[in-house]
Amino acid sequence: MSQQPPLVPEGVQARLRAASPTLTETEQRVAQFIDQHPEEMIHLSVQALAQRIQVSEATIVRCCRTLGYHGLRDLKLALAAQHAKPLQRIHEDILPEDEASVVVRKVLQSDIQAIADTLAVLDEQLFARAVEVLLQATRIEFYGIGSSLPIVLDAYYRFARIGLPATVVTDSAMQAVSASQLPVGAVAFAISHSGQTRDTLAAMRCAHQQGATVILLSSHLGTPLYKLADIALITAARETAFRTASMTSRIAHLSVIDALYVAIALRRPEAALAALERSAEVMAEHAL
Repeated sequence: MSQQPPLVPEGVQARLRAASPTLTETEQRVAQFIDQHPEEMIHLSVQALAQRIQVSEATIVRCCRTLGYHGLRDLKLALAAQHAKPLQRIHEDILPEDEASVVVRKVLQSDIQAIADTLAVLDEQLFARAVEVLLQATRIEFYGIGSSLPIVLDAYYRFARIGLPATVVTDSAMQAVSASQLPVGAVAFAISHSGQTRDTLAAMRCAHQQGATVILLSSHLGTPLYKLADIALITAARETAFRTASMTSRIAHLSVIDALYVAIALRRPEAALAALERSAEVMAEHAL
């Protein structure tokens, strides 16, 4: 018996039905692929999808916009967020009566899912562009408050240890002040799950006025910070009964920071290794 293709999430399915009469013949091919291969869809770049179904990249973008999305990345985010995979079913129902061993398995599965979903939706071209911008930066200043602050500090520690000109200001009010003093060629790197944090937005506006390149690491499209960013790295995280998306987003955000750190270090291996050795020597002086 042949296996039936997985169903498209109802939200996307509804948009496909509503838009079907207005789609051109080539756009119909895109819609048909989305309908029949939703899980495969979220792993394909626009170039790979165009080659797979023999249509132009412009046709794919037009189809996504007709469906109500800004582009392929938005549509893939919707698929990743709505398409219930077996892994999601494992962790979704954390119950008050669950034993500790069951809770730890479900929570860790939730973290694994956040990374898997992020891998599916992260724009690799924007990621590569972020690497290039960070490599050329005269100064990299990190901004974030609340639950994003530990990630900001981790990013600062990692980048500083490989010799990048990284700085961080932990006081939310002083972040805007520091941003207003950024030099030419600086990068302002904001981390915000919601993309709507008032203090972070104020700092990013000051950085933008100084001519800094604004990079955002967030979980949401179309937010005030997203609209201000030159490069927006968007991750995916799902809410469960006892964990909000902002909690699981930390894992995804830390993973993206890890990837940036490694990608940058590989581009300047000698300088990175020398800086790491110097850092290790200094830290050894503080060890018992």
